[in-house]
Amino acid sequence: MYTVEMATAFKSIIPPENFGVVIYDSEEFITVMINPKDLLDLSEKHKTEIVQYINNIKKTLEDFGATVFIVREALEE
Repeated sequence: MYTVEMATAFKSIIPPENFGVVIYDSEEFITVMINPKDLLDLSEKHKTEIVQYINNIKKTLEDFGATVFIVREALEE
């Protein structure tokens, strides 16, 4: 499912500073994995930039016909 065109479009989206995601292709859908530790101790502005980045990734991949899931592991208390 994750095509060269999708990869090219994904790589053209500039991530916020010190943030990234991992893309998993299951052939039937694409999973965008977020490391929850990357979200700790961030300013509201930086968190907003991250949300916009993730939404942009999701929309871009969906525009190519993909079903996209955004996931993260729970933080341990």
